[in-house]
Order: sequence, then structure tokens, then C-alpha cells
Amino acid sequence: MIPKPLLSWAQTTIATALFAGILLPHDAMADSLQTVSYPKFSQRSEYFAKVLSLALAKTEQEYGTANIQAYERELSNERLRRYLQDKQHIDVMWSTATQQRNQTLRPVKFDLLQGLGQYRFLLVKAGDSKRFDEIKSLPQLRKFTAGSGTYWSDTKVMRHNGIEPVTSVNHSLLPMLAAGRFDYVSRGAHEVWSELAAHANQFELLDNVVLKYSSRYFFYVNKDDIELAERLEKGLYLALNDGSYNQLFFSESDFKQGWDKLNELAPASVIILTSPKD
Repeated sequence: MIPKPLLSWAQTTIATALFAGILLPHDAMADSLQTVSYPKFSQRSEYFAKVLSLALAKTEQEYGTANIQAYERELSNERLRRYLQDKQHIDVMWSTATQQRNQTLRPVKFDLLQGLGQYRFLLVKAGDSKRFDEIKSLPQLRKFTAGSGTYWSDTKVMRHNGIEPVTSVNHSLLPMLAAGRFDYVSRGAHEVWSELAAHANQFELLDNVVLKYSSRYFFYVNKDDIELAERLEKGLYLALNDGSYNQLFFSESDFKQGWDKLNELAPASVIILTSPKD
């Protein structure tokens, strides 16, 4: 059984945050209603919009009332990051944390996935799992071909660990897997369940192999938007501390399924990957 790591990173940070002063009163409350715009078509926008609202509500007494507003245009994450960097159309987005993103944008340093984003399940064609029965190590995994998104963080991690994946845009990967273009797709423990449900009987999950590498998932704001970053960080830690964050987190069925599945697996199933510096 894999120990449940839900609050291991976050709990150690709460005390640090308190003593560092992030929960000290702000100098002045906002005088006018603040509107925070987020990308409607980003991954899990409905869930992260709820998280955003929760963080803003927890800090309402200090900063004033804030509303959230969806940016309706469907764009790639790369374009959205450029908009955020240029302070256009959106005020916040969510993304896997990287050194490059932490330099060009301002991260809100609270892991929105509470450690779940470190784990990757392997998705294979239905009936194909027996081919993977003997995999116990990274060298054995390298004998199989991976598929991965062109701009995914997973792709960089795989290459850093000697796996050269076939890359494509996100929506093409599962059809390519079904067509036998590669052997597996690595998907986050929080992502894979909806994909399995949407492609019933076409794919299956390997029970004997789970990948793990260091990964956190942050809100990002414009580099100069210091006050919004501070407000969101305070609100998220307040929600974590009073239990409302976990209540919302586990209301997302895919997140709960991810933790439940991880706790069913043997520790020997986990293959640790090292992360590139960026």
C-alpha cells in the first residue's frame, strides 16, 4: 500500500507561512469590487474556478469582495501564458510549476493537487496489459514506446530519463494509442479517470506500474500582480487550515479515485523519475 501523501507538503508549509507573516493583516482593504478573470477553457476550469472563489472568499474581510469572470475564448495554454505575461484578458491561470514559468509569471506557492500530481498511471490498449507484466524498473520500461503531448511537462521528464516519446497535440494521443502508434500514454492520477470513462472498453490502466516525479501545480498571475498572488496564497492556506479546501478537493471524483487507486497499489509498482532543472 502506498502511504497517502495528501498533506505532506502542504502541512509543513502552513506553519512556515504563518510565521513568515503571510497571514498578517493587509495594510488596507480594497476600496472597490475586484474582478478576477480566468480561462474558461483550460483543463478543469469549473473545479479551479471553485478553488479560486474559495480563496477569494476566505480573504474577503481583509481585501474586499471579489468576483470571478470567465474569459470565453478557447486558446492553447501557451497563448494563455503569453496573455497573462502581457497582462491581457486574464488575471490568473493554473499550470504545472516549472522554473521557466516561475520566472516569467508569479506563482502562488500552494500545490493545488496536494501531491497527487506527482503520480502518473500508464494507459494502454484494452487487452494489452499482459505485455507489461514484467516491468519492474525504468530500463525495462524504456523497451516500450510512449506517447506524450508536445508541450506537456511529462515529455521533458521522459526525455530526461531516457524515454523518447512520440509527441502530438493532446486530443490526438488516444486515437494514436488505439491505432498502435505507441504502447502507452502516461496520464496524471487526477486526469486518467475521465479519459477511461470517455473511451469505455478501448483502454485499460496498468496495475503494476506507476510513474512518480516531483511536480507541483500552481495558480499563476502576472509577475507584477503581487497583491493578487498574496491574497490567493493567504486564502488557500486559510481554506486548507479550516478543512474547506480538502472538502472541495475530494468532492472531485477523479481526485478521490486517484488517491484510492494509489493506496491499492504495492510500493514496488512505483518507478521514480528524476526531473530536469527545467
